[in-house]
Formats: sequence, C-alpha cells, structure tokens
Amino acid sequence: MTTDHATAQSLDPRQLRDDLLVLRRVSGNRMQAAPACVARNCDMARLIARHWAPFGHTRRAAATGCAAEEQRWDTLLARADPERSVERSYAGVMAYAGSVRELVQALHDVARPGDVVPEVSRAITAAISKGDFPVGFELRVKQVAADLRAPVETVRTAVSSLLDSGALESQGRRVFPAGSLEVHAALATHIADRLRAQIAGGVYARGSRLPSAKFLATTVCSDSAPVGRALRILDAEGTVHIGPRGTKASQPARPTPRRAPTAPHHDEKNPRFSRDTIVATCRAAHEQWRRRGPAPAEVLHGRWQDLRSMAGQLLAAAPAPAPDVTQELASLARAAELASAPLPDEPWLQQWHTACLAKSISDILPLIPKEPR
Repeated sequence: MTTDHATAQSLDPRQLRDDLLVLRRVSGNRMQAAPACVARNCDMARLIARHWAPFGHTRRAAATGCAAEEQRWDTLLARADPERSVERSYAGVMAYAGSVRELVQALHDVARPGDVVPEVSRAITAAISKGDFPVGFELRVKQVAADLRAPVETVRTAVSSLLDSGALESQGRRVFPAGSLEVHAALATHIADRLRAQIAGGVYARGSRLPSAKFLATTVCSDSAPVGRALRILDAEGTVHIGPRGTKASQPARPTPRRAPTAPHHDEKNPRFSRDTIVATCRAAHEQWRRRGPAPAEVLHGRWQDLRSMAGQLLAAAPAPAPDVTQELASLARAAELASAPLPDEPWLQQWHTACLAKSISDILPLIPKEPR
C-alpha cells in the first residue's frame, strides 16, 4: 500500500466535514467579537489544527519529488501551525482559523479517492496524449477540475508540477500543452500564406495599397501584431512593400474574379442552406474561435465542409459588382480563396482557418439578394 493510499484511508471524512463546519463558523463574519468568544474560538482552531497537523506532515512527506506539492503543504502547515503565536484579536483569530480551515480542506480533498496530485497529473497527461487538450488551446484549471471531477486546488498543484516537468507551458497566467507557444508564434506565417495567396489571386491588385493591419486582422480573425509580423515576412520576400504611407502589393496578380472559379462547385445535388442556417453556422465558428475552446475533430471538419458549400452557394448567387466597387470585389475574391484553401493539420489552426472562412462568408452575405419568403 502506498503512503498516499494509507493516508487517505486513515483520514475520517466525517470528522473532516464536521471540523470544516466548525471552522467556517469560526472564520466567518458571524463570529462574535466579545473577548471571551474570540479566545474560545482561538482555542477551538488550535485544537483542530493540533489534531490534523500530523496528517498534513504525512502528506508533505509523500509529496517528496514534486516541488509544487511540497511547497503547497509547507505553506499550509506553516500557516496552520498549532504552536505558532496568534494575536488574540477578532481579525487575528479569524485569519488563523481561515488558515486551519485551508489545511483541513486540503486533507478533505485528498481523502477523496483518485484526487491525489500524481493521479491528477497522470490524468491530465493522458488527456493531452488522447487529444482532449489539443496543442494550442488553453488549459483552464476550473474546466479541467470539472472534467476530472477533482478539487480545483489539486488540479492547480498538478498543473504546477506539469509546468515544472515541461509537459505544460505558460504565457503569463495562461497554461497550454507543450508546443502551444510555437504553434501560436507560427500564426504569423500562416497569415502570410493567406495574404500571399490573396494577392496572387487578385484580391489586392499590383501597386494597390493594402488595407490597414487593423482591418486585415479582422479578415484573418487575429490581433494586429501577428498581421504586422506577416506583412514583414511578405515585405522581406518582395510580395509587398511597406512604406511610410502604408503597404502596397508588389507581386503581379491575376485579374480580380467576379465570381468564384476556385470555390467549391454548387449545384442542385448539394444542399441549399437557408440564410438563417448560414448566419448560425458562421456565428458558431466565430464563437468557438473567440473562446479558443477545442471542438471534436468531426464537428470541426463537418463545419468546415458546410462553410465551403455555403461559400460556393453564395458566390454562385452573388451579382457581379461594378468594376470600381473594389471592396465588394475584394470580399468576393477573399471568400473564394479561403473556400478553396486546404484545412491545416493542427486542430488550433483548423479552428482559426474555419473562423476566417466564416468571416469571409459573413462579409459577402449582405451582397446576396434575400429570397422572398
């Protein structure tokens, strides 16, 4: 029997719950401020801490080798030390009782089977390997705790341990599976690919000024910073020229198509989508990308195929705009290019690409005459 399991079995869940109830009253804002009551509550908190401290030290010994877990138990035990000096004031006793309550709560959490940190760490690692937490997507502690049915604090400690081991990586306070930051950094390269294809396809004619980075960011569902990096990539290769008055397309381009020669073919055998269905599908793709929440592969691929068919349907129905209406021409050509572009391999980039296609469809939808009801 391992130390973890022996500790969990020696803990009395009923007594843990009872002591937590007592400590909630002692550390809550309903505690009476009379000196005698304050002293009595301090003694009660010390008594509870004295009972549970040995169990905490056993947990601390079992955590050897896991730096985050060691630090957590060291902090809990130091703050709830029954022998430490406590100011016999209302605020001082409330703070001490709160610290004892945190220690008892931690012991209550590990008393539940399957909730010890190593097991939660293994569960997270297995979920990453299975693709439940794909590379690129943020790993949210509360959501993971809900998925694994584990205490949030236990998951947070397991995440800290996985960060130390390199299985996870962080950017600020956000946590991702290993390799995610590299995928995020590569977004500029993929944006450059899309802009290069759009320039070659005539979305932006040779010598014409490209829209601002802020506007381009809306078309590629990104922030301005990756778009700026993408434009510098294109400038270095000669596809665009970044000057003091903006960015111009330098690469020779084919004439701007009025329709979508490269868009998916649409005919009567393919399903026709109602306007409401198109709007709802585009909104779902936008929202999925905005939340950066992973979607099952079959859902994502099905949505991408539907959006490609929707693009083909709308582009076939779009009236030819006047040659001088460059914004409408660009929107139609952008939708045709995105509908024909292949879906990337990584799930995070697949979701981004699908959101970009949905954005292009949303842009051309107002150009399509509404069918009479």
